[in-house]
Amino acid sequence: MKRILLFFFSLYSCLFALGQGFGAQVHVAANFSQVDGDQLGGYNKLGLNAGLQINRTIKEDWEGAFEIRYSMKGAKKVIDPEAPATFTLKLNYDYVEVPFLLKYTKYDKITPFAGVSVGANVRNQREENGIVSNEQALNFMELGFHFGGNYHLTDKWGIDLRHSYSLVSVRDFPIVVNSPTWFGRAGWYNRLFTAGFTYTP
Repeated sequence: MKRILLFFFSLYSCLFALGQGFGAQVHVAANFSQVDGDQLGGYNKLGLNAGLQINRTIKEDWEGAFEIRYSMKGAKKVIDPEAPATFTLKLNYDYVEVPFLLKYTKYDKITPFAGVSVGANVRNQREENGIVSNEQALNFMELGFHFGGNYHLTDKWGIDLRHSYSLVSVRDFPIVVNSPTWFGRAGWYNRLFTAGFTYTP
């Protein structure tokens, strides 16, 4: 309940900013996520991603924007129907995050963007073989990187596609590395694709 109240308070703060010459978009989307480093593969964890974007033109063909989003991340082990289930695992990591984006607005039908985000973990749940617990040493804060684009269906409606990745490990815990890592990094990193709709009032 507390995380929901925090999220809507943040949305209210963003709506207040609209009176200061800013524009807005409402976002409703789905996350397809995994956690790099947990030894599970595939974007098998489905979750909600919803929030509000506040934007403003900073120069010709460029906009700056920040968002308030509730993002459900994590990972899930897929059960093979042809093999007996000996191990089940589902990681539920929910965040209230604030991405800061730079948008290129020259094109008529698509607006590419990229930026970084700061997120606060508001749900930490590990379901392993039916036993529910908290993930050990999961960090409260997450720093992330985002890039993607918005395809404009109409003046008000669009399709938002983006990829997001943790810049630093989200778990402060000894890591056993069994495979090559990017740039020699070891740790746990949220990785997700997000697809959904935007509405501009």
